[in-house]
Amino acid sequence: LQHIDVEGHSIAYLESVNKNAKTLILIHGLNDEKDSWLMLAGALKGKYHLIIIDLLGCGESDSVDEFEYTLSAQADFLEKIIKKMMIEKSIDSFALAGHSMGGLVALLADRLPIDKLILIDTVGVHVKLTSMQIEAQKIGDIDNLSYVNLTSREELKALLPEVYYNVPYMPNFILDVMVEKKRSINAFEKRKFRAIVDDDMLHRDDLTETLKSVEQKTLIVWGNEDLGIDVASAYKMHELIKYSTLKIYDKCRHYPQLEKPKELAKDIIEFLN
Repeated sequence: LQHIDVEGHSIAYLESVNKNAKTLILIHGLNDEKDSWLMLAGALKGKYHLIIIDLLGCGESDSVDEFEYTLSAQADFLEKIIKKMMIEKSIDSFALAGHSMGGLVALLADRLPIDKLILIDTVGVHVKLTSMQIEAQKIGDIDNLSYVNLTSREELKALLPEVYYNVPYMPNFILDVMVEKKRSINAFEKRKFRAIVDDDMLHRDDLTETLKSVEQKTLIVWGNEDLGIDVASAYKMHELIKYSTLKIYDKCRHYPQLEKPKELAKDIIEFLN
């Protein structure tokens, strides 16, 4: 684990030892953290110089109450993080991968010298309402969504099938730690959530025009059974991004890097080569 200071804030990140290889920077999604990339990192078997960042307010990076956690604000701050890393680590160019909200942040950080883009179950185009969005519209207030109000092991267990197609075994003590961690930062996570979605849980930023302007070769990866962002969005992104390649994984929900790490690693290696 390493840290870099950006505008007085400590940003946590992991870095692989193969620093002479092509650099691949990995950006997690909303209210997630760098650890969600570890299975993929292992499956890549040291082929790249990996940098896995905890965004501001996530994981082991600083949480800053006065920061606006809008997509554009996060993208601007990500640019500052990566630009400083490029200077300190003598990086000329890199591939950038983003999962879910991290994919949007990566797309908006368009002043960086990104060689290739990898977008994994990325939000940004409205095509088909998901079960969570339908629930939000019935409730009329995203603060009351079950997703952001986990208080017990049982509630977490009920949510896991919406995240995993095949729910992995997790010991009860791990589930309890996860619930307690969610509880401790619940109000902060709700604030970040509200910064990017409205009460119908529709994203405040529609990136249709941004996607049309993407010039990099782009790999789009999606879980066919994603319940959070319907796979219809993958086909729409593929249509909008000129130089894109689309990979759809069967029996996979919102986290291909956790459910299909070997398949994803294979596709990333082929794409970057």
